[in-house]
Amino acid sequence: MSELDEHEHPPEAWQRLGRIVRQRRIELGFGSQASLAAEGGPSLSVVNKIETGRGRDYTDRVIIPLEDRLGWRRGNFRAVLEGGEPESLTTADGPAAAESGEGGYPPEVAGDPFLRFIWDAPAALADDEDRWAAITGVLLRRMRSGPRAWDETSENRRNAGGL
Repeated sequence: MSELDEHEHPPEAWQRLGRIVRQRRIELGFGSQASLAAEGGPSLSVVNKIETGRGRDYTDRVIIPLEDRLGWRRGNFRAVLEGGEPESLTTADGPAAAESGEGGYPPEVAGDPFLRFIWDAPAALADDEDRWAAITGVLLRRMRSGPRAWDETSENRRNAGGL
């Protein structure tokens, strides 16, 4: 059995990625893998696997939060696997750099990791109209504060009485 993953990355590529991720995590002040996971990165076990070079073909659901927390531009995870160097969103270090509105996000999306995740959906799954519909739905849901203004129980009784 070959040691290459399905995208033909040798173990050395994963080990290099792990060293770079660990170095960046420490530069940003995340003292432990758990602190990176707690601040919105991938789970502790995934961070550990990546940093120890035992990673294998993660989905965007893992990669995007990691890139966000490390302040990397989209695609840097895979670029490092291919032998490239990571590129920060700005010259300023830290997780806040990912929330500066850069990276090609609309201002409504830039500061929210969940909305960025929706925005980054592959084109095969969602076009721009679908993305905006999902983002609008999330924002409207967040704005709803508590119960609805009308009494649904009395409304249901009125409708049932008219049958």
